Amino acid sequence: MKFSTFYFSGTGNTRWAAAELTKMIQDQGHQAELYSIDIGAQLSDGQIRAIVADADAIGFANPIYGGDIPPIMRTFIHRVVGLVGPLATAKSVYVINTYGYVNAFGPNETQKLLAGSGLTLSAYVNIQLCNNVTSSKPLDRAKLAQRMVRGRQELNRLADRLIAGRKRIRGHGPQLLIGTMIRKKIPEAIAKFYQTLGVDRAICTRCMVCVKNCPTGSIRLKGDKFVFSAGCTACMRCYNFCPTGAITIDGVVADPHTFPRYQGPEASAPDDLATR
Repeated sequence: MKFSTFYFSGTGNTRWAAAELTKMIQDQGHQAELYSIDIGAQLSDGQIRAIVADADAIGFANPIYGGDIPPIMRTFIHRVVGLVGPLATAKSVYVINTYGYVNAFGPNETQKLLAGSGLTLSAYVNIQLCNNVTSSKPLDRAKLAQRMVRGRQELNRLADRLIAGRKRIRGHGPQLLIGTMIRKKIPEAIAKFYQTLGVDRAICTRCMVCVKNCPTGSIRLKGDKFVFSAGCTACMRCYNFCPTGAITIDGVVADPHTFPRYQGPEASAPDDLATR
């Protein structure tokens, strides 16, 4: 069997989860591939059609922002549905959502995005890791490691169900009501988030890491000034991966020594706990 996962990861949570699932499937003797949906990956329409046609099941993996999926993944799912649907024969879809506080998007909302395409939701799981913004309080590394252990267990169950052709739907519950309220307020905040970003020119080295890493191409150097533009998906890569911590939010630089930047589960959790 062959499983192909399209993923978007802000600063590493979803990339870790999708890679773990891919390895678990491969370890059981099946094919599994990962495909980033970043603008830099440049997946063509033809490539997407071929990937979907060649796979026994396809996956969408992404973080949850404010109880919803980020705009970059929502746009990509619409693109896939438009390119491949309606399929003559139904094809299974699995979804991995990572989140820090509340995942209130839910399988019902995912099914709405897939409606009429022939892509049928067969698995939906939530993996709680941590928030990728550590400027308000330091990261609890031990808690992250414990969540990684639980996440691996859930992903292993998912791999077993996918290979066996059985459903595994998680994510129904009272938190969906909370999410409905949150989702009414968050989209506008995400759309305007780029307006809060800036660069402290005194400590910026012009290394261009922020420009190269932006998944939506929303950062550019214009003259001697960095410009952030609409299209930003609020992933926090520029903030978390700037080598000197020069990215500002609302004009403020959080001291990286006091608040170390979050650069994914592997880099942040204690080794003795994260590998259990």
